[in-house]
Amino acid sequence: MTGLLTKLLGISAYTGLVAVTLPYIQQHDDTPPEPFVCHAQHYTTQIVSLDPLVIYIRDFLNDADIAGLLEAGEPEFRPSYVVKNGVAQGTPDRTSWSAGLPIENAAVQCVLKRAEGFMGTTLAPGRDEIGPPQLVRYTEGQRFNVHHDWYDAFQPDVRTGRDRRWNRIASFFAILQDECTGGDTWFPKVRAVTPQHLTEEAHWRRHEDGGLAFRPVRGNAVFWVNLHENGTGDERVVHAGLPVGAGLKTAMNIWPRRYLGPEAWAEGEEPREEDAVTGAEDKSREDEEELVVDDAEADPI
Repeated sequence: MTGLLTKLLGISAYTGLVAVTLPYIQQHDDTPPEPFVCHAQHYTTQIVSLDPLVIYIRDFLNDADIAGLLEAGEPEFRPSYVVKNGVAQGTPDRTSWSAGLPIENAAVQCVLKRAEGFMGTTLAPGRDEIGPPQLVRYTEGQRFNVHHDWYDAFQPDVRTGRDRRWNRIASFFAILQDECTGGDTWFPKVRAVTPQHLTEEAHWRRHEDGGLAFRPVRGNAVFWVNLHENGTGDERVVHAGLPVGAGLKTAMNIWPRRYLGPEAWAEGEEPREEDAVTGAEDKSREDEEELVVDDAEADPI
């Protein structure tokens, strides 16, 4: 970790000497950065698994997106934590770094709109939201053991105080930096519909312990659905961030939210029959004391 930090900061005996002896000739570029412009992104998709639904997205992020997201998130990195029994806490199961992203940032807005468009009619207008995103970073030896992104019970909306509850209907995991060995994202219970074409560069593989492992590729993303039709969590999409051997991996988590409850719909919006979910609502009420955390940086485990 110390060696990596030294490389990131550019510290050496030589550069330290230059900084001391020649402090007045260093050049600084005071030109303000160009404002971020959100362009349409042309990505391609491949269905990896139909049930559960897992989709591989090539070129989901472009260079400008990545630069803007990193600029927004770099000052915010903190040790990652998880939610256990309703309490946010650190754990040896998750040793990465996380950074909540500012929703108002132009690059963040651009990517979230893209994710929202990808979801199509899965998100009900007037009810569901794309949810607050985060960056996650893994350095040498860091990992996140097998876990799921959905919560056992729908969580109360403590941010707005409305009588509604939410859960993560789906997940996007998009890679920003892939300068590492290892660091695959492993789904132990997912099987591929068809193998990759032999002429293509392998972006995922059959893991030696079963399931599929996706290697980190800058700009690409994996999308999967977390909830069954009745709103309960799908155990088949448990996954793990395998340890990084050397280097650094940075990614973006996007968790679209499904809402339930008397105030789930915006004022003036009418619920549609096809959007009714009952199983999860019943469980949510039974477990309403269990979860009281509403935080973009906390993951269930």
